[in-house]
Amino acid sequence: MRTILSGLVALICACVFSQAATAQTVPDSPTVSPILRGATNILGAAPPPPILRKLSAASMLAAESTNGSEQPHALAAPEVSDEDIVRVSTSLITVPAQVMDRNGRFIGSLRQDDFVIYENGVEQQLSYFGSVEQPFTVALLLDVSGSTQTRLQAIRAAANAFIARLRPNDRLLLISFDGKINVLTEAVTVSQLRKVRLRLDAVNDGTLLYDTVDTVLNQRLASIPGRKAVVLLTDGVDQGSTRGSRKKNLHDADESDVMIYTVQYNTLPQLPERLGQIVDPKIRARVQVKMEKEYAIGAGYLRTLADETGGRLYNADTLVDIQQSFGAIMDELGRQYSLGYYPKGQVHAGEKRDIKVRVRVPNLVVRARDSYIATATPPGENGKN
Repeated sequence: MRTILSGLVALICACVFSQAATAQTVPDSPTVSPILRGATNILGAAPPPPILRKLSAASMLAAESTNGSEQPHALAAPEVSDEDIVRVSTSLITVPAQVMDRNGRFIGSLRQDDFVIYENGVEQQLSYFGSVEQPFTVALLLDVSGSTQTRLQAIRAAANAFIARLRPNDRLLLISFDGKINVLTEAVTVSQLRKVRLRLDAVNDGTLLYDTVDTVLNQRLASIPGRKAVVLLTDGVDQGSTRGSRKKNLHDADESDVMIYTVQYNTLPQLPERLGQIVDPKIRARVQVKMEKEYAIGAGYLRTLADETGGRLYNADTLVDIQQSFGAIMDELGRQYSLGYYPKGQVHAGEKRDIKVRVRVPNLVVRARDSYIATATPPGENGKN
């Protein structure tokens, strides 16, 4: 009997550990650890193409009327209004900046004394200076929703090429998103990341674009010091976000010290094919008009994200354009300064402040954000009268 009981206990333990291992391989949580694959490419082959749930004409119209607000795969979170949120930070303002000559060549040999920065027209004293040699943390966000599912192999190849150009001490936060937010790895050094291999999971209905940007800016990057950037590959169309919104993303980007680069991959030409399942031509035409408006809104959203943070928008009409865009972004990130100062005078929470960055060296051009939204400053911090 003791031998039988021992055998049963061993069998139960084996089942439990087997289930735990399976749960880690295909997790529902956004805090996924890297999946060991033992290959050279970090992003491995995607699983077999998923069979997406076909939307009926009725469900397409329901999505049209609700604007995709109901999303069964969205991350569960308590409802919190903007009035309940109190943003607290020190009064140190950090501004990423790039410097180029008139021919567009990056200048990476400047010192702190070469820079001068103004806030609302008042010259500020630089308290922090990071040169281009310092490592940075980059969040690479990949839209793998239904509109891009036939392009996953090319997206994966472009992402691997991007990662290959990072320096060993740079850190990467890698996230893919569709109807779920899939954190493939938290921010780790590239040397650590190259020891593992990750994969893009099967596609889930929806595109949680706004939720993903919200999560990255407010949860993943907010507490990380030093130079930071977001590289966002998407067509710009959100479907199903419940926590984030276009307006909130733009506001949070204004408050952050993160430079955002957006790569808009054009999936609009495939729209008629994707809507071909709708039999009724009138309904199909209505949905197409609505989706074309969503694409236009997405283009403005991506441009504003980049402009407000000192980044840049790249348009990728072809798969080759994605790799070229990623290469150009890496060239810029490798030549980025970081400037920090404590604002003079009183700054009120929620106030938008203008920024101008200049260099004392003639014939050079500076690219940096031109404003920020002030957050609440704790009592006793610098910045009070």
